[in-house]
Amino acid sequence: DMVWFVSTNLSQPIDNRATSSNTFVSLTPGFRTHMGDNWYLHGGVEVPVTSPTPYDYQVLGGIMKVY
Repeated sequence: DMVWFVSTNLSQPIDNRATSSNTFVSLTPGFRTHMGDNWYLHGGVEVPVTSPTPYDYQVLGGIMKVY
């Protein structure tokens, strides 16, 4: 059971106090796989696609147990 995905993330301030746009958009290609006995492994790489970018990319990972 291997699932591949692409997630889109959007962050935007709701006021107009900034002199420039602080809208942030990133794409996160990733995967989820079943490891057995209701355990899952998640992973992805968040890649910013707008400026300003606080980082070039960010590696994400986790282990999940389903009860």
